[in-house]
Amino acid sequence: MPDRQGYRRKARSAYDVDFCFRPLFIAMVNLMNSKKTDLTEADLPKACDYIAKQFAAHSWWPTEQPGEAKREFDLMKGSATALKVWCERWLDAGQCKKMEKELQS
Repeated sequence: MPDRQGYRRKARSAYDVDFCFRPLFIAMVNLMNSKKTDLTEADLPKACDYIAKQFAAHSWWPTEQPGEAKREFDLMKGSATALKVWCERWLDAGQCKKMEKELQS
């Protein structure tokens, strides 16, 4: 009869435990830092104005490929649905929150 101890997986170190729970932790953090924005057609002019002001004020905005982001913004600013997709692609969670705060004021 085989030894049952051999079949049990034991965590040999804290690294093994950390490695097992890392994907769950990352998923939880991503859920908390979700970049979902709720834009309606009524919010569209205010959102476009906010984004245009950010482009004018900061040459680095958004942080990843600002030139490409500006070109896509010019194409996608026509509808709330398209602008929502643009925001999810180009803005990080903090930038989305700032925009939402500006839309609420």
